Order: sequence, then structure tokens, then C-alpha cells
Amino acid sequence: MEIAVGSKPGTATRGLVDAHVAEMIGQGVVLLAVAEGFGLVRGTGTPQVAVTTVRDALRRRVRPDGRDARASLMGALSAANARVYAHSGSNDDFVASGTSLSVALIVGDRAHIAHVGRTRAYLCREDALMPLTSDDALAGDGWTANILTRTLGAQPTLDATVSNVRLMRGDALVLATGAFHTTITEDEIAATLRSTDSSESVTQRLLEVGRLRGGNFAGTVIVGRALTEAMQSDAGGRGFNVQNAALALTILVLFSLIAASIFHAVLGP
Repeated sequence: MEIAVGSKPGTATRGLVDAHVAEMIGQGVVLLAVAEGFGLVRGTGTPQVAVTTVRDALRRRVRPDGRDARASLMGALSAANARVYAHSGSNDDFVASGTSLSVALIVGDRAHIAHVGRTRAYLCREDALMPLTSDDALAGDGWTANILTRTLGAQPTLDATVSNVRLMRGDALVLATGAFHTTITEDEIAATLRSTDSSESVTQRLLEVGRLRGGNFAGTVIVGRALTEAMQSDAGGRGFNVQNAALALTILVLFSLIAASIFHAVLGP
């Protein structure tokens, strides 16, 4: 998978900070994550604490064969939520820290998506951009105009949305912060993905679009493209071998039945 990250930090007056992870955390296992939020946990921004905790938890939990990947992902987000909530000073009447978070855990040809808040994840397949997450917000066009219904770290337990999708060669995963997709439209993301095969070019072009809009544009976008043959050849190879084995076994059984019939016809009474 070819991965690139584009990020433009926000201003202090914006009140929100970004954090991201884009790295291989195990053999054949890739983690992509974007977070956007507010507050501090022991002097570190809440989004950074969230993505770091998720990464470290998955390094211990996730298996290269993908078994229990969903449970591992849910456990990692729960660990991040517990850490932020325990140290942020939040309570029923006051929220000191919170963050939106979108995560893509890629094991082999399967991408497991976890989400909470207003960051987003998309899948681009055959030039069509499909949302993999839904904003946890009541209404509004911008972050400050929305009332978020779920964030990581604002409550003692977290019920994140988790789904999965099988990746095909040529697919692209896009993860973006709320501030980013407030300025950059889905049509612009799709058009940029169609215009180039380079993840780095996509992220840089999208950031340039944001800069041209002026104002206080900020945000982070991660693009991961399944450009190599390894992802699909492994999956396709397994399917091909299984089919061949089944066909060979069927032929062997048929030949055995024919041979038995001939044997009885020749040697029988």
C-alpha cells in the first residue's frame, strides 16, 4: 500500500488540534488514523494521546492473520477512551477533553474501520468516492456549528462504530479531519484521486486547494492506495489454489468411480 499524509496545522484561535498515525504496526498490518479534538492529557494534546494509545494497543493485540481484528480494534479504542477520560478531568457537568477519531486497520486485503465524532473515512473504487463513516453530529455546516453526539474521552465508556471492507487493487482509502472536509468537498477529493496515481500528489493537491480558499484552512488527510499486486495476488492465489484443489479432488473421485465400475464389469460374474 502506498501511503501519504498531508497536514496543515491550525491556529491557536481555532481551538482544535490534529494528530495522525500512518505506519506498519506488524507483519502485513497497516494502521491509518486521524484525530481532531481539544484539551490536554498530562500536557499532551488529546488527539495525540488517542492515536498513540490506539497504535500501542493494536501492536499488542492484532494478529497477522486478521483473526479477532474487530475485537482488537474495539479494545484499542476503549483503552484510548479510558485513558483520556481518566486523566482529562471530565465529568457529567464539564468536558475538559475530547476528540473525534477515524481509524483504518488494514490486515491483508481487509480494512477494518472504527469511527467516533466528525473525522471521516472514505473508500474510492473505480473513481467513485464512498463514505465509510457518518458524522456523529446533530446539524451544522462547520465544526463549531455542530453538536457532536459522540467523542472519544468525554464519557466513561465508548461505543464506537466499527465496520470492514475488502480492498481491491486500485482502491484508495482516504481519512480526513473535520476541519479538512469542511473546506474540501467530496467531489474535489474524488476528482483529485482520478487525476493522479500518486498518494503524495493527491495529498499535496488537496492541501493546495485548501490554501487557495484562504481563511483559517487547516486539517489532515491520509491517502492509502492499494497499488501493489501483493494484496490481491495473495488473496487471489489462495482462492485459486482452493478451487484447483477442489477440482482435482472431484476429478480424482470421478476417475475412481469409473475405474471401480470397469473393474467390476471385467472381473464380475
